Amino acid sequence: MSLQVSSTNSSSLAANVSTRKVATEPAKISETPPTDKVKLSGEATESLTYSKPRMMPAELSSMLADSERQVEAMMNLIRPLLEQQGLTMSKVVSGEQKLTADQGTIDAAKAAISEDGEMGVRKVSERILSFAKFAMGDDPAQMKKIRDAVELGFSQAKEALGGVLPEISQKTYSTIMAEFDRWEKEGIPAGATVSLKKPEPSPEKAT
Repeated sequence: MSLQVSSTNSSSLAANVSTRKVATEPAKISETPPTDKVKLSGEATESLTYSKPRMMPAELSSMLADSERQVEAMMNLIRPLLEQQGLTMSKVVSGEQKLTADQGTIDAAKAAISEDGEMGVRKVSERILSFAKFAMGDDPAQMKKIRDAVELGFSQAKEALGGVLPEISQKTYSTIMAEFDRWEKEGIPAGATVSLKKPEPSPEKAT
């Protein structure tokens, strides 16, 4: 039996790279008043300036911990199978190689990337957007810098996976960019975390 797990791993990898780029890598904070500068590590050279250092909300910290556990759980399913079958992740993602698995692993992977799954488009997008919102500090002027950081995260994930992002990761990227577009028009939403509406069922499914 064949299991297409590439989308699961790529989506979680893209989420990890992007959220860590935005919110979890060590920040350098200037001690000079009256403002504190927080520099996103990586390729970004400009710093983000806030009125004062901000502590990560408990709700956001919990989301980060949950995300790490979910990613690790999925990798614990996939990693042994790759090793046992002598496969390469980038080749599995591109479709050059096929990963086989037992029914239990297949069911777990399908549940993880389903509409309500922890590695599905909506929940991964919500996590990335929540960390992006925290990094902005409710300052619309920081939108472009954070958006560029998220785009860089997806680019790095794409490169790590052999230059190809599977469909689920492409949908995640599109969902996040569409929400950034909405924020630019309507303003950054309130609250510590971001919640996205569930997509409306298609007419075919409704009938």
